[in-house]
Amino acid sequence: MNDKKLEKIRKSAEEIVDNFAEISEGLPTQRETYYQQSALNVLRDDDEPVSREILKKFQKIFLKNMPDRDEEGNLKVEVAEWTK
Repeated sequence: MNDKKLEKIRKSAEEIVDNFAEISEGLPTQRETYYQQSALNVLRDDDEPVSREILKKFQKIFLKNMPDRDEEGNLKVEVAEWTK
């Protein structure tokens, strides 16, 4: 691109950012709440753990759906490949 086009794009970008900053000044602020769960073993509403049969069924479905696993059967994932 030539310098004239780049300058035009830069000015346009600055104008967009300035307009956004001006418009966003009047927006109400929102208070956010974050929750942390301290219980590691969460029970169902009836305070009973899930049966072994249901856990085995879940595991079978999970393993069937997971994209890839290692030699030990652990889930293999790609971490932040798009950032490279």
